[in-house]
Parts: sequence; structure tokens; C-alpha cells
Amino acid sequence: MKKYITLVFIALCITNAVSAQCPIAPLTLNSQAQVDAFPTNYPGCTDMFVLLTITGNNITNLDGLNGIQTTANSLILRDNPQLASLSGLSNLTSIAVELKIENNDMLTSLSGLDNLTWLGGHLSIEGNAQLATLDGIGPIPSLGSYLNISFNPVLTDVTALSSLTEVGPNYINGFLAINNNNSLPAINGLDLISETGSYFFLGSNPVMTTINGLNGLSIVNGDFEIAGNPMLNNLNAFAGLTTIDGNFNVDNNPALTDLDEFVNMSSVTGNLTIASNASLSDCAAQGICDYVSGPGNAIISSNAVGCNTIGQVEVACALLPVELTYFGGNPEGSGVMLNWRTASEQDNAYFEVEFKGQHDPHFQTIGKKTGNGTSAVENKYTFFHANPAKGLNYYRLRQVDFDGRSEYSDILSVYIDSDIEPDIFPNPTRGPIIVKGSATTRSARVTDLAGKEILAKDLTESSLIDLSDQPNGVYLLEIQADGRRLVKRVVKN
Repeated sequence: MKKYITLVFIALCITNAVSAQCPIAPLTLNSQAQVDAFPTNYPGCTDMFVLLTITGNNITNLDGLNGIQTTANSLILRDNPQLASLSGLSNLTSIAVELKIENNDMLTSLSGLDNLTWLGGHLSIEGNAQLATLDGIGPIPSLGSYLNISFNPVLTDVTALSSLTEVGPNYINGFLAINNNNSLPAINGLDLISETGSYFFLGSNPVMTTINGLNGLSIVNGDFEIAGNPMLNNLNAFAGLTTIDGNFNVDNNPALTDLDEFVNMSSVTGNLTIASNASLSDCAAQGICDYVSGPGNAIISSNAVGCNTIGQVEVACALLPVELTYFGGNPEGSGVMLNWRTASEQDNAYFEVEFKGQHDPHFQTIGKKTGNGTSAVENKYTFFHANPAKGLNYYRLRQVDFDGRSEYSDILSVYIDSDIEPDIFPNPTRGPIIVKGSATTRSARVTDLAGKEILAKDLTESSLIDLSDQPNGVYLLEIQADGRRLVKRVVKN
């Protein structure tokens, strides 16, 4: 359908061009005089269908082209050392093939392209000595082939391209390259791009410290390379990257310390190279570990200790813990429903659920849940503990690897109300609590919700318990009375 629409568009442009005396063969304008003469030589020309190249030592403005609204071909602005403004292109709305803005030493922005809303092919912005920002270019939603931003020595910002959602996802040469921009500190924007048709290259940007943009990139249909960025200290944009249909190369980035962001990288069809990153000591992201443990060809060398050899990476990968992000529980009916979640798992065979009551000396295993082995996605688990003890119940998880190694979670406490409520007042309290009753032997014990004892008291002679010197919060009051144990939640405020 897209091809059909493009052909119709081109046919209409040809018809309009003939009737409006537009050029019928590729046209190059080499001087300011030729630019100024365009409306005279091609009266009424609004819709181009041939390649238009503008290149000349004395071209200072493009005002003679302000009648052009569309082109079914390409526009090339190259080697114009005196061109300071693109305002003459302010009526241009669409370019079917490519836009190249290269080696125009006086341009400081792209103002003048504000109404450009469609670019069917590729965009190249390269070698513009004073181009500090891409501001001024219109909200282009997609590129049919590639994006190249290179060798712009004072460029500091690319957020003007934040409307881009794709860069040639279906085009074999649809690459994305950002390299040799000496003043570019980060790639803010470009977050909507999810896929490139061919390779991705980020290289030789000497002051770039972070990426920030490109957070939506998930598929690279070709090689993925980050090389020669001396100040780049993190790759925070690539947590969503899952697929690389080519080689993976992180090379010569001396400030980089870890590759944690590649936790979700599940497929690399080519070779993997991690080399000459002097500070890189942590390569044990799940995606890297999966590749190293598989049949692919990996080269890991000349990095910091911890990621200096394949063996070091394998050791680090073997130590990856299960990342437990949540562990909680709540009373449900006559029992307790436990819930926990993991963000990632490495060789996780199973979880054991362990329990002990408030006065039990040791934990005991009450259940088992099979793990998800090695996983880079969130996994959820539940376990129902039927008929727990009244009062405070403690739970923990023991996670066990396939090789038998294990580790424990933090301890979780869940309170179950007693069937027989102790008679106390006031509750909530500012400090003093009176325990009513006529049992012959009574004692009290107050703990916080973590089980730490706050005080213990014999109630035989006095029924007053004073929490005035304790911080505001929730406490558990346990009363032993004639062989019965009663527990009540107390709020101090």
C-alpha cells in the first residue's frame, strides 16, 4: 500500500511539475544567482520530482526556493560555506527520498524546515561546523531508511528529532549512526524509536557522558556498536533492548563501569565483543550471561578485573542472585496469602516457604514453589498458609539454585487476630494502658512488629502498662492469663 501511495504521489508531482514548469531532470544550483533565478526559470513550481542539489561557495540564502512545497525525490544541501539560513525552505512540507545537510559551515540551527512533516527516506546531518542544535526541523514521524548525525563539532542537542518513531525498520540499510560530534553530551530524545532496519553505531563522541534518549530501542536488525566514547560512563538507555540481528560490540569506552542495562537482551545472532574498556569490571548482565553460556563466539579482553576474560564473566554470571523485588502477605480467610515477585532469576530451582510462630524457636518448611530457572522477565509467586497461629507469624523464603546453593529473603511478619480479645483501654493510647480482668496469674509482654521485646511485666499487682517513653507506632501486647495467651494490637499516638 505504501508503495502504491508513493507511486501515485510521484505521478501527481510529475503532472504538476510539467504544468508548472518544474525541472524535469536532476538540477544543481551552484551559485546565489542560480538560487535567486529559480522562480523565474521555473515559474509556479511547487512540487518537485527530481533530485535538487544546492552547492556553491557564494550561496548565502535559499529565498528563491520558497515556492517549493513538496519533492518526490531528494534535497541535498552540501558544501555551502556561506549559507547561514534555511528560511527559504519554510514552505517545504514533504521529501520523498532523502535530505542531506552536509558541510554547511555557517548554519547554527535548522530553522526554516519548521513545516517539514514527512521524510520518506533518510536524513543525514554531517560536517556542519557551527551547527549547535537541530532546532527548527519539523516534527518528522519516521524515516524510511537511515539517520546519520556525524562530525558536527559544536552540536549539543538532538531533541528536535524526538518525534521520530522509526528508522528504516523494513529497509536493509536502515541504520542509525551518531558519531564524532565533539560537543554532544547526551542523546536526549529519540525515545520513540523502537527498531532500526540495519546497524546501530554510537562512536567517538568525546564529551558524551550518558545516553538518556533511545530508551524505546528494542530491536537492531544488524550490528550494535558502541565504541570510542572516552567519557561515556553508563548505557542507561538500553534496558529495553532485546534483539540484535548481528554483532554486539562495546569497545574502547574507558569510563564505562558496567553493562547492567543489557539484562533483557535475549538474542544476538553474531559475535559478541567487549574489549578495551579500562574501567569495565561488571559485565554480568543477564543478556551477556546468556550469550556467554551459549554457542556464540565471544571476545572479552582488556577490560578491568571482573570482565577481563570470558572466565571472569562466567564466574560473575554464576553468582547472579535472584532479584526479589517484593515479598508480602496478608490474612485471607482462615489463613495467610503470601505473594512475591522477582525481576530476574539465574538458575533458580525452587523457593521453600518457611514459617515460625511468635514463640517458636526455629523456622520450619511449610511449602515449596518451583522457580523459573533463568529468566529476565518479572515472575510472580503465591503461597497460601492454612490455619496459622493466632498472633504474630513470621515467614521467610529460601531460594535454592540448581546446584544446591541457597539464600534467604528478609523476614516477613503477619499478624492474625486472637479469637478471644483482651480487654484493654484506651486504644489508641498516648501511653498508659489498663488491662482489665480477674485472673489469678497474669503477665504482659509488649513487642514491636519485628518481634523485638519492648517491655515485660507481671500484672498480678498492677494492671497498668505505660508506653509513654516509646515512639508512636503499632505494638503487640501479649497477655498470659491462667494458661491462655491473648494478643492485641495497640496503637500509640
